[in-house]
Amino acid sequence: MTLSHHHLPARSGQTQSLVVLLHGFGANGAAMLGLAKALSVALPDTAFLAPNAPDLAISRPDGRMWYTIPELDGSSLDQAEARLQSSAKLLDAFLDAQLAAAGLPASALALVGFSQGAGMCFEVGPRRAEPLAGVVAISGRIKRKHALAAETRSKPPFLILVGAEDRLMTAHDINDAADALAQVGIPVQHITMADTGHGISDQGIQTAKDFLRHVLGGAA
Repeated sequence: MTLSHHHLPARSGQTQSLVVLLHGFGANGAAMLGLAKALSVALPDTAFLAPNAPDLAISRPDGRMWYTIPELDGSSLDQAEARLQSSAKLLDAFLDAQLAAAGLPASALALVGFSQGAGMCFEVGPRRAEPLAGVVAISGRIKRKHALAAETRSKPPFLILVGAEDRLMTAHDINDAADALAQVGIPVQHITMADTGHGISDQGIQTAKDFLRHVLGGAA
């Protein structure tokens, strides 16, 4: 199986880098195109790709999911982890294919994920053999933290964003993710967005722009 995706070409017409955006539970790749357009203003030589998660979301007939959520669908933790790992393999293959098609190295690709998509960022980013340019994880939990030390293969810098008024993520969730990454030597920035719920604010978008410009460097 290959992941279908939505595409926003580089504004300049010259693709020197890629940003792959991962949607949250019950959404799809098209839902990330608004964020892609906002980020593209600062990254004219960057193409944006937003894949659709492989499975239909429980109770969301028009949406998709990267992995099951036991609290919503009655799946077990083991089932959720197995689905997460299966989606991670599909996403890995997608990233490899897109880099090959663009003729770019892994260092010219950044991941951006929201909510469940951020969970995918935590799963995939450190386990890639070739380090990505960087990862932006917005309002998401880290999964399989127990396996991170043994499975970390590269250490791309992470930017973690969370809304101060987010009712789905707790401070413990975000600190847990930041601490887990830091413990394996991954550089982490952790920003709390004022007056923001489960989403991204203008402040967060600007912070993400600055981070992506920095990590993509000359490639962007």
